Amino acid sequence: MVTSSISLSIKRRYLRLLLFTIVTVLTAYLVLNTLLAWGFIYSLTRPGCQLSPGFIDGLPPPSEHWLYTLDGHKLRFWYYPPKNGAVIITLGGMGGSLGSNLPPAEFLVNDGFGVLQTDSRACADPPALVTLGESEVLDAATGLEFLTDQPDVERIGVMGFSMGGVTAIRTAARYPNISAVIAEGGYYNLGDHFVKPKNPTTFPRKIFRYSIAVSFWLQTGINPWYVNPIDDLPAVKPRPIMFIYGEQELNSGQGDLQYAAAQEPKDLWVVPGGNHGTNHITSPEEYQARVLNFFRSTLVNR
Repeated sequence: MVTSSISLSIKRRYLRLLLFTIVTVLTAYLVLNTLLAWGFIYSLTRPGCQLSPGFIDGLPPPSEHWLYTLDGHKLRFWYYPPKNGAVIITLGGMGGSLGSNLPPAEFLVNDGFGVLQTDSRACADPPALVTLGESEVLDAATGLEFLTDQPDVERIGVMGFSMGGVTAIRTAARYPNISAVIAEGGYYNLGDHFVKPKNPTTFPRKIFRYSIAVSFWLQTGINPWYVNPIDDLPAVKPRPIMFIYGEQELNSGQGDLQYAAAQEPKDLWVVPGGNHGTNHITSPEEYQARVLNFFRSTLVNR
């Protein structure tokens, strides 16, 4: 009887130890998972101001303008006036679009288009969170307002890369005085982009992905599922839109679904062998030709 009681006590002690170990490991995992996700979003939304590599080689220096965005941040823009009456607002990734940052602008200026390049919110005064296509719409709208007061500006287009592609779509959906849109390499929905990888993943990895989405929501105050360019696309109609995706990034950005959601007139160019940020290098001549033909036909030859 005594032996049996001792044995039961030992079993209970081991069971409590096992449960304590499981709870401790799970707690440690969740804490680490949360910290990693929080740190990832912190660095994503606060990338630091990366100084522009300088003006575009081979072009005269642009005029520099510090403009107040609609939410009160002072942001830098570089402006090349047009020779053909049409200006393209360029919207880049997290580092902005100044200088030689994507999307490329030299060939546009050389063809007679005006270009208004936009800096990153990380370089604003005071610095602001980079929100991956939400608050950046306010920056594009600020540039749009600036251009409406400039002489010789008859029509305005927008061209964005990555986060800037999302911003281009969402800005055009809200401002009808944008006449044409090129969106390159953007995601289709920020929340789904965080939590839905293109390849099957493990359960712990899914938890981490949802932690990233929640961390973005908590740090920015923005529901990532509301940053939803694919739902904004129908509102771009009747303005023409062109999507550019590298062959290797098409699935992750759901380029086919975005093209299907857009209304005519629309176009989708999938760059053979291209990837995120390399399309203009993979097929340089065709890249320039397609972009120029699109903007010539939609902004100049009307």
